[in-house]
Amino acid sequence: MSSVQNPKSRATVPLLMLVAACGHFNRVGISVVGSERLIPVHGISPDRMGLVYSAFLLAYTLAMIPGGFLIDRLGARTVLILWGLGSTLFVAGSGLVGFSAHEASGIWLGLIVVRSLLGVVNAPLHPAGARIVHDAVPGNARAFSNGLVTGAACVGMAVSYYGMGLLMDRFNWPVAFLISSGFTLLVTLSWTIGTRGNRAISQSNHGDDEETVDLSAIGHVLRNRSVVFLTLSYVAFGYFQYLFFYWITYFFETIQEQPSSVARGYSTMITLAMGVGMVAGGWLADHTPRSLSPKLRRAFVPVVGMILSGIIFELGLIAPDPKVTMVAFAIAAATLGACEGVFWTSSVELGGRFGGTAAGVMNTGGNIGGTLSPYLTPLLGTVFASQYGPDLGWRLSLASAGVVVILGAALWMGVDGQDNAHGERAEIA
Repeated sequence: MSSVQNPKSRATVPLLMLVAACGHFNRVGISVVGSERLIPVHGISPDRMGLVYSAFLLAYTLAMIPGGFLIDRLGARTVLILWGLGSTLFVAGSGLVGFSAHEASGIWLGLIVVRSLLGVVNAPLHPAGARIVHDAVPGNARAFSNGLVTGAACVGMAVSYYGMGLLMDRFNWPVAFLISSGFTLLVTLSWTIGTRGNRAISQSNHGDDEETVDLSAIGHVLRNRSVVFLTLSYVAFGYFQYLFFYWITYFFETIQEQPSSVARGYSTMITLAMGVGMVAGGWLADHTPRSLSPKLRRAFVPVVGMILSGIIFELGLIAPDPKVTMVAFAIAAATLGACEGVFWTSSVELGGRFGGTAAGVMNTGGNIGGTLSPYLTPLLGTVFASQYGPDLGWRLSLASAGVVVILGAALWMGVDGQDNAHGERAEIA
């Protein structure tokens, strides 16, 4: 693909990495505010804080398929510009809630509304990135490129633990959100200017044909058996992955009684390990031996990664030393992250010219699991705690997610090793 050789195309993946890092800093920063300010200072219960996290994820999930359709209809570049402008507005709104509401109930309700709206505008972020990678990057480097983009998202999350914490320590949590909003606007301008005139991106919503994408694209994708199995596996993946994003800091700080600085450090290392796994897993997927069958070649990395991740996580939960637990969780996060690039590459390849919609469908499944996870984790922890005590109760709640991700690996049995380039099945080149 000649467009990959020009300077603007070479800048595409780095710019996508910046966008992903910013988006996930904004997404996870609320959990830092929740753990260190809203729960202990403002008296919002962990269960109600979990609903704030899930409000974002619920709106994000409901908007995912429409967002994927807009990518195929309007183009991924345009949709990411809209992401940036909307994120700038609603991240600032999160801070304005803190200035306008003083009672716990008012803050909670305000955050439910603002974080829901932020979830809507963030829905197309990863499907748009995967669609751009598919059209602007050669086939033998797509999983690695998707791994770089999702790995950058982990960097954004990892930075949020210290970054948001330091902003809160220096100013206060409402101002921290306003500063994040300003940075988001700068990232949006960088994306808009840096991708202007990039032919590969401007054509990413149509590929080689000029057919208009209409609502029938959604039905076409939902009838694709491989996309359905891929989506179901991503449900399990998302349920497990979101534990790391929302409750691991709380687990170390409250259940294992580690200082907040230690809990921040552990969470940062675990999240960075996931990001490293995403990059390494993408490279491994692109270099899986071609002597394997197409189906096994596509499924090898995610199946092995999800199974290893679940097993190692369970071993970490029974470790007596928090440091050993942290190391086990970091390894589990890395092996889980190794699967991410293959999911995104496969969704767009299997969707063909409806690749944005297919990626949106898959991510809808992942975020159904992810939406349930922040709320069900403390709920199950409370239920188990009533029988076995708070320490064992939380460990059992987390252990159930490890079982879920192992079951999710088995669903790759239903995913073809073949692309769907034009709405029909075609062998991988």
